[in-house]
Formats: sequence, C-alpha cells, structure tokens
Amino acid sequence: MSHIHLPDGVVPTIWWAAGYVISLIVVFAVLKRVNADKVRGKIPEIAMMAAVMLITMSVPLGFIPFHMNFAALAGMLVGPGLGFVVVFVVNFILALLGHGGITVVGLNTLSIGVEALVGGIGFRLIKVKFGSIPSTIISVTVALLLSTTLMVIFLNFIGVVNMQSGEGILHIESHEEDGAGGHGEGLHHGDTVYSFGGIALAGWAAVLVVLFLGIILESAITALVMRFFMKVRPDMVEPTPHKDR
Repeated sequence: MSHIHLPDGVVPTIWWAAGYVISLIVVFAVLKRVNADKVRGKIPEIAMMAAVMLITMSVPLGFIPFHMNFAALAGMLVGPGLGFVVVFVVNFILALLGHGGITVVGLNTLSIGVEALVGGIGFRLIKVKFGSIPSTIISVTVALLLSTTLMVIFLNFIGVVNMQSGEGILHIESHEEDGAGGHGEGLHHGDTVYSFGGIALAGWAAVLVVLFLGIILESAITALVMRFFMKVRPDMVEPTPHKDR
C-alpha cells in the first residue's frame, strides 16, 4: 500500500542512499541470525509470498488508486525478519521492471518492510489473547496505518507531497498516463482527486477515503488467506517456539 512510485532523480541522494544502507543492514542482520537448515525448509513459503507480492504490487485495483502489498501477511507466515527480506527482493525486482526507480528500492523496503515487521510481530504477540483472525485484522490495520504515515511524512519532508492539504499523495500510489503514452510516476501537485459513484473528493478527504477502503480490503483478504492456511497448513500460522523469524 505504501509503495513509492517515484522515478530516479527525484529523491535526494542522501536519502535514497541511506535507505539502501539501512535496508541492507537489516537484511544482512536477519540472514546472519537465521538457522540456515530451518530456512531451507521454508524456501517454498518464502517463494510463494514473493510471487504473491509481485503480482499484487504490480496490479492496481482499478476502482481506487491502490494496490495491496501483503507484506504484513508475509511477516505472519514466514516471520517478521524473513518477511522484510522478501520485501527487499520484491521491491528490487519491481524496480527492474520499471515499477518505481532503482534509487527508491531501499526507501520502499523500509516503508513496506515496516508492514512485515509490525504485522508479523503484532500477530504473534496478540493472537493468544484475541485469536488468529481478529489478530490478523488488527495487525494488518496497524501495520498499514504506520507504514503509510511514515511514507507521507517522509515525502512531505522532501517536498514531494503537501501533508497539510493532502496534495500529491494519491499520485505517489498510482500510475498516471503521460503525454507520450507511457506511465508517469505521479508528481502532479494540486490534483489529488478521487471520484467514485458520482462523488468527487479532493485533498485529505480523497486520501482518507482511499486509505479507509484499502485497509478494509487488505485486512479482509489477509484474514481470509489466514483462515485458509489455518485449515490446510496450521503449522505456518502456529509456528513452533523455536521457528526462525
């Protein structure tokens, strides 16, 4: 949900370089910590989540300028740490396909990786008290709100969006057709508009409606997926105490 569709050259070098450095430090720390033998047994799960995220993050929903990430789901099924690694790999592949610039891979990894970390950790902390399905919904909602908030604050800081008015935020999440027939990457200030069912909204009203619909949709679908795995692969939902994260 909080994927930054910005071309190379927009984000100042110091910020995208820092994004890469921090992301790679986290990735290497996770890979150094995990048990290699146990991770080999989880490769099919990791590959499955990477494939699912590649598809969902490449396809906008159409009726709202939004695509699902399923990063929180990755954190729940393969663990918060490995979920972060999956997010890095998926973002790098998407950048190679033109889905955002190469320079923003690190920043996208941090933004979306928060969903994997918060979703995975939150789910494991509260599922005993609330149950798997309610915990899934709560964890996904909190993860999406946090990652989106961090993304908006950062983009406002570098001057890409206007956090006071909400201008430009939706265009960071959607692809706009440019004059050459290709896809622009959304630097259209002052035209953050969302129209649905004959109702047109602008600014923060449009942002909040899209965010509300997006969170409900991703939370509901993630809960359905978790319910499915609880039936066919409960070991993925209820890992053993020593399962790597």
